[in-house]
Parts: sequence; C-alpha cells; structure tokens
Amino acid sequence: MNGKRRFLLLILLSLSLLFVILPGIWLFFSPPATRVSPPLYEEETSKASRSPDDRACYKIHRPSTGRSLRKRDPRPAVAIIIDDLGYDRDLALSFVRLNPGLSLSILPSAPFTRILVSEATRMRGEIILHQPMEPKGYPAVNPGPGALLLSMDKGELLRILDRNLREIEGARGVNNHMGSAFTENREKMGIVLEELKKRGLFYLDSRTTTGTVGLEQARKIGLPAAERSVFLDNVPQIGSIRIQIDRLLDIAGNRGSAIGIGHPHHETLETLRDYLPRLTIGFRLVPVSELVQQHRKNFFRGLQKKD
Repeated sequence: MNGKRRFLLLILLSLSLLFVILPGIWLFFSPPATRVSPPLYEEETSKASRSPDDRACYKIHRPSTGRSLRKRDPRPAVAIIIDDLGYDRDLALSFVRLNPGLSLSILPSAPFTRILVSEATRMRGEIILHQPMEPKGYPAVNPGPGALLLSMDKGELLRILDRNLREIEGARGVNNHMGSAFTENREKMGIVLEELKKRGLFYLDSRTTTGTVGLEQARKIGLPAAERSVFLDNVPQIGSIRIQIDRLLDIAGNRGSAIGIGHPHHETLETLRDYLPRLTIGFRLVPVSELVQQHRKNFFRGLQKKD
C-alpha cells in the first residue's frame, strides 16, 4: 500500500505541476493582446487653437450670417460637433444619445464605427465623416487608418475617400481629423473637395492649422463649406470647457451663429449635459449642415453685392 500511495502522490504532484506550468508557458508564448488606443488630437498643440481669441479661426462668420438666420428665428444659432467618435463605445454612445441636435463626426475603421453609425441613424442624428488627413510630423504623428496622405495620387485619394464614405453611411459632409499638412496643400485639397461637390456633401474645416486653404478652395468651386469657431475641450477640464462654451455663445450672439467642436471626454459630456437645456432658451442648437448652407448663401450674396 505504501508503494501505491507513493505512486498516487507522484501522479498528483505531477498533475499539479502541469496545471501550474502550462498556463505560464501559454502566457509566455502567446501573442500580446491588441490594444486599441483612441486617436491623437492634433489640435491640442495647434497654433490655430491656442491663439488667445481665435480671431483668425472665426472671423469668416462675420458677413451677415446672423441677419439671414434671424429672419426665421430671432435666437442665434449654434452647431456643436463631437469629433473622433469610434473608440470608447459607451462614452461615444452617450454622446450619440445626448441630443439629436448634435452633429456626430465618426472616424473610419475604428473599433465601434459601424455600431455608432447604426445608432446615430436610429436616433436621427446628423452624421459626418471625420476624415483623417496627414499632419505635420507624419509619420511620427499618425492620423490613423483611412488617412489621406500627400504622397498619394488622385486615384488613391479617391479610393480611400470612397471607402470611408461607404463605411460612414449617411454622412452629410466631411471634416478633417488632424490634417495640418494636408489642408495646406491646394492641389490635394482640390481633389478631395471636388469629389465632395460631386457627391452633394459639405466640408467643414476643423482648422488644425492657420495655414489651411480648405474653406477658400471650397468657396472657389462652390462647395458648401464653413469652419469651426471654437474648440471646446483642448483642456479637458469642466471649468475650461465652460469657458469655451461661453465663448462659443458670445460669438454666436455677436455674429448670429457659431460652430464648436468637442471630443469624447467624460468632462465634455458632463458639461454639455448641464449646458444644453439652458442653451436652447436663448440659442438654437442646429445641425452643422444648416449653418454650412446658410454661410454659402451669404457668401454668394456678398459677392453679388460687390459686383
């Protein structure tokens, strides 16, 4: 019996060691889990967004935009876009469901792109393709999948843009993600903007660089376009976001309309939840497409008056 007991104990000990060793071997040789990181925000370090008063960024809204909008409603109009959606699923869905008046700018080929497009469509929110474009510092600064690069020829640019628009089904327009290098290039921007015009879409310039030619080129070809007035959350702290929203409302009050861009931060979500019910008392929260169309009409009216 002693021999049998020793034999059984050896078997049990061997099995115990296997249960301890095998998981360790599996962990050692198995490939690391893929970590999906949210996109970088080029505008955090952009001179265009760090200027003290952003005059260079919103001065284009001055011509008679407010007078035209006030024919329908005396309240100034505000459009708020939430950029860079597609990564944090629950947080992104919270923005999608927050208010149907928000415009939702969704990145292509992100982990939750299709889910967000589907939910935004169900909620009847306005969808925009947040098109990655080459930033200064590329490739060290990576705009992410589906990016348009200066090294690409016309055919490749259009193929990528088409693929991204198919993924963001129902997009009313496009705004740039990063793009401080790309949006300064007239030739490449011209290719993209001409394609948007053919498709009946609009372009919103995020202004990640003061040297952007996006709005100027769009207006040359008659493409509906506008540009952001304020980044709401370059500093993702509630106090700073409140200040930026107040600035956005001041611009809208003085000029009749303004466009703000925020990002999927918990602080941004909390601040908007607090502000939006009060905002609609003195202002109209509208999809950005409404302001883009109005800016286009006012621009051409201004040209006719000059003639």
